[in-house]
Amino acid sequence: MRVSGQLAVIAMLGAAGFGGWYAYKGGYLANLPVIGAYVSQPAEQQAAQGGRGRGGAAGPATVEVDMVRTGRIVEMRESVGTVRAYESITVTAKVAGVVGEIGFTEGQKVKAGDMLVQFDAAERRAEIEQTIAEASRAEALKNEVAIKLERAQALSRTGAGTGAQVDDLTAQMKSLEGSIASARAQRKAAEARLEDLIIRAPFAGRVGTRSVSLGAYVAPGTRITSLDDLSRIRLDFAVPENLLGRLKPGQTVNATSAAYKGRTFKGTVATIDTRVDQTTRTARLTAEFDNPDEALKPGMFLSVALEVSTRDDAIVVPEEAVVSEGLRHVVYPVKDSKVERRVITIGQRQGGKVEVVDGLKAGETIVVMGVQRVRPGAEVVARPLGSGPPAAPVPAATREQPSRSSLNVPQAIGAAQAAERK
Repeated sequence: MRVSGQLAVIAMLGAAGFGGWYAYKGGYLANLPVIGAYVSQPAEQQAAQGGRGRGGAAGPATVEVDMVRTGRIVEMRESVGTVRAYESITVTAKVAGVVGEIGFTEGQKVKAGDMLVQFDAAERRAEIEQTIAEASRAEALKNEVAIKLERAQALSRTGAGTGAQVDDLTAQMKSLEGSIASARAQRKAAEARLEDLIIRAPFAGRVGTRSVSLGAYVAPGTRITSLDDLSRIRLDFAVPENLLGRLKPGQTVNATSAAYKGRTFKGTVATIDTRVDQTTRTARLTAEFDNPDEALKPGMFLSVALEVSTRDDAIVVPEEAVVSEGLRHVVYPVKDSKVERRVITIGQRQGGKVEVVDGLKAGETIVVMGVQRVRPGAEVVARPLGSGPPAAPVPAATREQPSRSSLNVPQAIGAAQAAERK
């Protein structure tokens, strides 16, 4: 039973195949509503549709091309750096004393010469007054002795006086002049000691937190506050030693901070250290930045991009045009609608462009979009980059043929009956 059933199935399949072949050869399939819409097409249209199918012959690939141009390329080197104030000191006491006056508030901006702290100066002022009094007394004595000396000299000329008296008064004059000079020197010293009791700002800047209070006793060297000039800042960072021959003061430095998203600070290289770190083999650079809003604070961490060199006539191509093959980079120039494979040497990448150091010239045309579909020596259909895909042509037979939805069974049956009458 099992063998006979299999034979029956085989016979049925064979009959169905023969019937289909017979119907195709006789043209009966064209009378069917759906199948007839296809088999009734001209052979040329069927061949055209088959050519676009999987088994059809492949035509030239369509690619987007662009011309090789020159542009500006900036060679950058990245690093990290630390901010420090342009000028920065810790304000300390030079002498011991009791704080008598505080002339600033925390975080205040001060000018050069402004008084920050003044110690109790009563004793120093008393010393100054004492030296002034001593100088005045010596001046009075000197005037008195000068009068006596003048009389003695007059009497000595007439013979009524002696020369010894003149010599004695002359010696007193010189002694009093020395006393006057000493008193004046003591006064200057007392005034200097008084000035030591006043702590002034050596430069304009912003003071930090204070560490003393009014009436506190301060020993020499005690921290009072800090003073930073933040109108400009310095940024210290390091670069590899192989760049030393290409570094110079004035090069542009771009810096960014995580505290200020989307903001770039621009400065210039001010100092190149004369030594190279033996451990890291890097050279230390110091850049200066204007900081009018004092956004950058000493101790901040910044990402640094140093502009090592700038080339305004560099050959650049879009990144999509460069194909990486291991350690090599390849582009596909197009000439006379044929593709060429060419190995190039690239440089910097910047803003979606790649610098070509060797292998291309300005004015050549290269494949940008569709590089995966081209082969060396193959013909291509080139269109400008960004022009968009062309509209596919619609065959005339397809435009004239009614849509499948417009066909209905009664119409198809009527057409079959008319064909049988003929």
